[in-house]
Amino acid sequence: MPFRLDEFRAKVQFTTSADMPMLVYDACLKTGVPSNTVYYQLATCAALARDLGLDYDELVAALPPPRGPAGHLFDPGQTNHTMSRFWKSVAIGPANTNEEVR
Repeated sequence: MPFRLDEFRAKVQFTTSADMPMLVYDACLKTGVPSNTVYYQLATCAALARDLGLDYDELVAALPPPRGPAGHLFDPGQTNHTMSRFWKSVAIGPANTNEEVR
């Protein structure tokens, strides 16, 4: 279910298997994709283009630029970076956007 951020962008969350984050991380390393978020976006664009006959390049062009954590590749196997929910020694401040989820 999308969470509308504005008239141009929406946030989509989903649950997956426990091994998927590490597989996506490995695929990002292999393909040079800058983050797992971008990897999922590109995979979704590829599936939509294939299944609905849409233009892949147009779908990719409509994606928002990766900002903040979405623009960095984090190893899900590591527990000492700021994206780890288990690492308590670093306080993560507010996002660098004006977006709000209602």
